Amino acid sequence: MRTGIALTLLLVACGSNVGPDYGFPAWLQDERVVVDGVGVTNTTCTGGMVCAHNENTDLIDYDGGIILVHRTANSQILNHNCSMRFYRSEDDGATYDFMSSIDGPTTATYPSLGDRDFRDPSLFVLPDGRLAFKALVRTETNSSRDSNVDTITVEAISDDGGHNWSTLVPIAPPTWSFWRVREHDGVYYSAAYEDGDLSVKLFSSDDGESWMPGAEIYGIAEDTPLETEIVFMPSGRMLALVRVDGTDDELLGSAGRLRTIACWATAPYDTFDCSQTLDGVRFDGPVGFFHDDRLFVIARKQFLETANRKRTTLYELGGTLEGGPLTVIDHGDFPSAGDTAYAGAADIDADHVAVSWYSSDLIDDEPWARAIFQPADIWAATIDFTKLDAN
Repeated sequence: MRTGIALTLLLVACGSNVGPDYGFPAWLQDERVVVDGVGVTNTTCTGGMVCAHNENTDLIDYDGGIILVHRTANSQILNHNCSMRFYRSEDDGATYDFMSSIDGPTTATYPSLGDRDFRDPSLFVLPDGRLAFKALVRTETNSSRDSNVDTITVEAISDDGGHNWSTLVPIAPPTWSFWRVREHDGVYYSAAYEDGDLSVKLFSSDDGESWMPGAEIYGIAEDTPLETEIVFMPSGRMLALVRVDGTDDELLGSAGRLRTIACWATAPYDTFDCSQTLDGVRFDGPVGFFHDDRLFVIARKQFLETANRKRTTLYELGGTLEGGPLTVIDHGDFPSAGDTAYAGAADIDADHVAVSWYSSDLIDDEPWARAIFQPADIWAATIDFTKLDAN
């Protein structure tokens, strides 16, 4: 792992800076690589092995510790030569110890599924206290706009906190991709987007295992809606932040409009008001969380430029948090470049949150479209809210 002086030299060499003394935000503490991808030469990404392209993280505080999950593969491209890896921290995210892995489905292991890619995990806790996660399995089609990939959202459950897992079980109709699972007032919810990035629908469950489709959140196919983060306000009002990739020219996030649609609903969440657009930001791979009545989102930052750079950024949503309108505050970037974001967040104490994300090599700072084929590391850090300016 690249830590300490070596990491500082790496970042300075690439024109970036590390820590408050070098230019990164003061709220960012103990930022470091926890799973190396850069420099890894192994190409077998199953059986507990780590490959060069590590991505798609999530965190959860569970049973006195923090659980980290991420995907490992040779690239971001859909392929069954991949796996999910699970780690546990007993020291508030300072270190993570490997626990287990689950390989991507194959014809031999899951005859009904066949060879499929395995990505986008989300950790949650069932009513009986067991740890669970959802993920997406897709055919190896690699078409634009998540088309013709026959997505199946699957779930696995652990009886021992992540050391061992059940078999993968489908939990949604084919072609629907769950984003993050949220629990509110004893009910589980997830926004799911339709293959082809055509629409977003709300799903719910009383037990976290049997899921039912509900209301459409956003249905303008021309906007290319997909990964949608849901957050519950103190009143119980639901906010759905809909990523929209737009036209073919806007798809890479380097030209045209950058937008996120803010959709609101009140219980029983059967209709959504999507009248506000957050202009200038496109929240790719978002995770939202509250801290001291302030709402934060970690997501991928886009730049309207031919270089097609990306960063992972801490945003705050201000304005009216009970139905909008919302404002967007940019609090600065995590160490990140190339293919990056898809973060996780877990509470440590009243002033600190553990975070995870992934990033391509910081020195190269490749365009996203090239970086998806190249190595990526898993990063971790702590947000110190005593050093984050109030807005």
